[in-house]
Amino acid sequence: MQEIDRERSAGQGANHYVLGAGSALLPEGEIHNFSGNPGDISIGKDSHVRGRLLTYGHGGKITIGDWCYIGVRTEIWSMKLVEIGNRVLIAHDVNIHDGTAHSLDATERHEHFRHIIQKGHPSAIEMLPGIHSDSIIIEDDVWISFGVTILRGVRIGRGSVIAAGSIVTRDVPAGMIYRNAVQPVLEPLNAMLANKKN
Repeated sequence: MQEIDRERSAGQGANHYVLGAGSALLPEGEIHNFSGNPGDISIGKDSHVRGRLLTYGHGGKITIGDWCYIGVRTEIWSMKLVEIGNRVLIAHDVNIHDGTAHSLDATERHEHFRHIIQKGHPSAIEMLPGIHSDSIIIEDDVWISFGVTILRGVRIGRGSVIAAGSIVTRDVPAGMIYRNAVQPVLEPLNAMLANKKN
């Protein structure tokens, strides 16, 4: 229970991050650094954060360079390392996660959840069977448009653009535009309603 109280008191992450000159954690922004080590979340100069940055109790590190923007409702969660270069623009509603968060095994998943509720976030990786993480590196001058999801083990090369709504699961070389192929499916509503009645 004491661990849960410590996490809740960290709410906005007061004194649990390093903020460069000219940078701001804006009113919508949140920092949850469950390790309590201020060096685990570091924001460079002249950057503005309106999203949520979170590191787990057992580990994780988020570094954001100079002149970056993190949009509203964007979530950057780290259990290993999320490294963001300089002049990176990250729009709203982006999810960046360097870990799997939960085990695929239902029993392990339930035990992990119970531990969080009853005792707070686990403080050692050994307490998290079935969970995997790998670093995410976002190089300088990248633009990540709204609604993007970036998963563990990905490197996005310098100057690349990630199109709105993309799911990034593999490396993106420098100077590329990355988007997922979307195949819209159009069906007459009347036909669907008729099938539902049958």
